Amino acid sequence: MLVTNRMQTVTAGLQGVTAGRLRFDAEALERRERDAERELRGLRRALDLHKVFLEVGAGDCALARRAAGYVERVYALDVSEDMMGRLGGPPNLVRVVHDGVRIPLPEAGVDVAFSRALVISQLTGICRTLKDGGVYYTSSNGPAAELRAAFFDAGFSRLRYYVNGLRIPYPLARVLDDPFRLAAIK
Repeated sequence: MLVTNRMQTVTAGLQGVTAGRLRFDAEALERRERDAERELRGLRRALDLHKVFLEVGAGDCALARRAAGYVERVYALDVSEDMMGRLGGPPNLVRVVHDGVRIPLPEAGVDVAFSRALVISQLTGICRTLKDGGVYYTSSNGPAAELRAAFFDAGFSRLRYYVNGLRIPYPLARVLDDPFRLAAIK
């Protein structure tokens, strides 16, 4: 099955850009589905039926579709409507296309936000959409001191660092070279 892709974006389940076309890859799709299940397991304790969840960089919405069964509403945010527009989903899943920087959602309307990779330019918008006490989960390889400054400048009040699933104190995070999982609290 060939899919025309005007933006030449390679997404999960698709591989090898050739003359403006992408080829379906069942292994990549299965890997993406497994990743979404793993991500949901990590987020599950933060979700309940009274919460609103935001996935930034949703792509194929694999995680957003799964999270929809655990929350009141899910916003799936991505820069490309290509994959998001083709897939069905539950009625509480809202797909939103954005410019990659601004987050076009109501202020203080989200309880839990998630992105696979940190984009510093989106921090202020994500913080703005979070309710007081809301949490943003993401990952980064950046130096802990720079991350801390960026999150606090964006309006977050606390930042927690995790390495291999273990919470570590900020002084230790500053000396480690390992990639971080981060939980930023508004």
